[in-house]
Amino acid sequence: MKILRPEDYSPRPTCAAVGSFDGLHVAHRKILKECLSSPYRGMVVTFRTHPSLDRDLLFTPKEKLAALKGMGIDAALLLEREHKSLTAGEFMDVLITHFHVRRILMGFNHRFGRGREGSPEWIINHIGEYPVELHLFPPFVMDGKVVSSSLVRGLLKEGKVEEAARFLGRYYSLSGRVVRGMGKGREIGFPTANLEVPPEKLVPADGVYVVFVPQLLRWAVMHIGPRPTLGFTRSVEAHVLDYEGDVPSSLTVEFVARLRPPRKFPSVEALKKQIEEDVASARSLIRSLAFGRSG
Repeated sequence: MKILRPEDYSPRPTCAAVGSFDGLHVAHRKILKECLSSPYRGMVVTFRTHPSLDRDLLFTPKEKLAALKGMGIDAALLLEREHKSLTAGEFMDVLITHFHVRRILMGFNHRFGRGREGSPEWIINHIGEYPVELHLFPPFVMDGKVVSSSLVRGLLKEGKVEEAARFLGRYYSLSGRVVRGMGKGREIGFPTANLEVPPEKLVPADGVYVVFVPQLLRWAVMHIGPRPTLGFTRSVEAHVLDYEGDVPSSLTVEFVARLRPPRKFPSVEALKKQIEEDVASARSLIRSLAFGRSG
């Protein structure tokens, strides 16, 4: 995928999908599929880092670009935060004069330009000044809810990963570097891989989850939160089921279901018994799922 900057130039007539695209949920995908079906070259216009959020992001910048590329987008105009100073008119001039945009696709609630001046109403009022067609997408409703990145964030913060997956159109995932822990899990018979997650990335609510590890083609039980029984602070760690090989230096996990909220146990033995029950519950859930995956 070609990465473009506002100062670049392209003579090809272009269809531009404009938005933050954090998480690339089902409403985002509808916009991008429309862009890809255009007779013009498809281009995404988005900020490299979220223009207003520094944390709780559904995508890191790297993840967003990878997801866009995976959908078949072959060009992305990446804006930096300093480009927020562009007026709506200047923003439109960049699209028209630098990239020959002939069609703009936007969600109903997206804004661009300094002070979020570039509302759908602004574009409608000024569209006659530009040789461009505008397609505004109405709210996309599922299960009686308007799909948005904010909706997905709220669900993940409540640990509702199954509901979040429906709106994302995929399982929510975390990727991180595997770091050395205290080895307590191995001591009680359940070795874990501890993930160091990028600070801007949203981590679901504390609790115990069933996750899938695509790199290993294995299921795992993941714990997020403090481990007061074992005497150490908050962690994000996964016990990979039926796996005795070396763990890669980095891992990605996909959240399939939440088993339970976090709890404090009176002893290590009580904790060990609960982990055994968690693993049994995870295996039962995995057997009931028909995902066509091995592991």
